[in-house]
Amino acid sequence: MKLRIWIGLLGLGILAGLITTFRIHTEGFVVYAKTDVLAWTLPLATYIFFSLTSAGLAFVSSIPIVLGLKRFEVIEKRTIFLEFSVLIGSFVCLILHLGSPLKVIYFLLSPNLTSPLWWIGTLYTIYFIIIVTAFWQRHTARTSRTLGILIFLIAIATSTTLGWLMGMTDARPLLNPSFLIMYFPLTAFVCGMAALLLFSLATAYFSNKEISPEKNDLYNELARIMGITAGLVLILFLWRSIIGGVSSTAYEYSTFRHMIGSISYNTELWLGMLLPCVLMLARSIRITGWGKIVASASLLIGMLAGRMELILSGLVRPLGQMAEGRPEFVTYMPSLSEVYVVLFGLSVILLIYTIGERYLKLEELPE
Repeated sequence: MKLRIWIGLLGLGILAGLITTFRIHTEGFVVYAKTDVLAWTLPLATYIFFSLTSAGLAFVSSIPIVLGLKRFEVIEKRTIFLEFSVLIGSFVCLILHLGSPLKVIYFLLSPNLTSPLWWIGTLYTIYFIIIVTAFWQRHTARTSRTLGILIFLIAIATSTTLGWLMGMTDARPLLNPSFLIMYFPLTAFVCGMAALLLFSLATAYFSNKEISPEKNDLYNELARIMGITAGLVLILFLWRSIIGGVSSTAYEYSTFRHMIGSISYNTELWLGMLLPCVLMLARSIRITGWGKIVASASLLIGMLAGRMELILSGLVRPLGQMAEGRPEFVTYMPSLSEVYVVLFGLSVILLIYTIGERYLKLEELPE
């Protein structure tokens, strides 16, 4: 009965997304809160969040092969499948951000080796094929060192190329490519660990499955690594803020002040970094199930807000002719259709994962 209700709720989320897709096809981008200034909105931020989380899960799933830590094999199959699920959700958000699947196909069939956008499309196509192949091998009780290394390398390539894409506009100094190509892989890794912990613990709780002592120790180790990594992300984040305040011109500094006063910035700082770091570095909290769930959920919510803050920080101040007749800073509030896009992507992820959990034996170990 619980499963039917759960599937029904996910079906409603997918239905809302399909209706939004139809409206985009018939009415265009008027259903979004986009303007000529705010060309990047919530669907793109969610795509970045999901795609980097998938890359982070790729880092985690490649640990047994790349680092030789065999004790992580117990979570490898689940991690690869979750990685696949999240990647599909990111594709949903990207396609609806672009407005049509045909545009994605056009990118792939119109190569431009100097375009990071083309590289992103190509790398994610390769990434998808590698993930499917790797999961099938794991599902048939086989392992491949080559595929494990390829997953690790492609995760680095996709996360750094995404940083290149976001930071390529010189007119937006807050989107610094040198910062993003370091920041994106690190935040991807911490999001991957948070997603794995949250999904694994939630699955065990709702299915009334007891977690073995071996796996519980592994989750505690992942939680400790997550807390340390969240601390490293926090240091990078604060340095970005300090540099933005100290070395900016007067023109840029006003944008910086506007950014640090935003809800998304503070959500990222307090919920996405500081709270998980404190919770997971306190052993008495880290070893509890509720502590890991709260820290993981908090980190993921904060990082989603951080992706929103990142794209808005480069756009909220109109430049050149677009600034004529407009206030110094433009405001943004997601439309209901944009929220439905997020719900669509999340529902697809959860539905795929639910099917995999029920039918694909994600607890299996390699022989």
